[in-house]
Amino acid sequence: MIPLKGFWCRTGVVAVALLSVVAVFAASPPVGILTLASRAHLGDAEAFCGLSVFEGERLSTDVQGRLSLRVGHSIVTLAGKTEAALVLIEKGVHVDMSAGSIHLSVAEGETVEIHADDAIVRPAATQATQATVTILGPNLLQIAAESGPVNFSYREESRNLPAGQIYRIDLDERDGVPDVSLGGTRKPSNGSKVGYFIVGAAAGGGAWGIEELIKSKSSAISPANP
Repeated sequence: MIPLKGFWCRTGVVAVALLSVVAVFAASPPVGILTLASRAHLGDAEAFCGLSVFEGERLSTDVQGRLSLRVGHSIVTLAGKTEAALVLIEKGVHVDMSAGSIHLSVAEGETVEIHADDAIVRPAATQATQATVTILGPNLLQIAAESGPVNFSYREESRNLPAGQIYRIDLDERDGVPDVSLGGTRKPSNGSKVGYFIVGAAAGGGAWGIEELIKSKSSAISPANP
């Protein structure tokens, strides 16, 4: 039998701990709310619509999965086999993406930025913007600027990418060395080690219709000069 004094002490400790957890969540507003979840996960648990997502929680999808998150008036959508975690920033959210493909539908005046392979992709203006960012491999990204220009920055380099194009970006290209997988040769100017290639046109709202183009390594490609 537990002594009454010891019982109340232990109960008090548990109560204080629970109140501390509640206080932490009350002090940390959610990053957003899940609006779509199919074969998706929040941390190690199965994700479902209506769940709140807090800073640092890991979002992931299976190969055929899909997950959408509303942040303010903006929507962040993870395609299949994608992993990411989110952090609140001023007027929006920062997405740490480690694999896969993410589509952004950013409301006017809000900010959603994606961090992938040390590069940052964000709207280049305050207008409503739609874009898809895909990690194709080590040091190789693809950005579909569907509606509104996007800003791409990597280390000391920064460029605005006009809307309406799909860009394949080599983050560690060597001057004058052909990249067979990209289908051409890129000679970065002004000492740049980043190669920009246009691989096609990006239509607004058709982000998930370019999956085969994204996966293709044999598409006709021309050097970009954004």
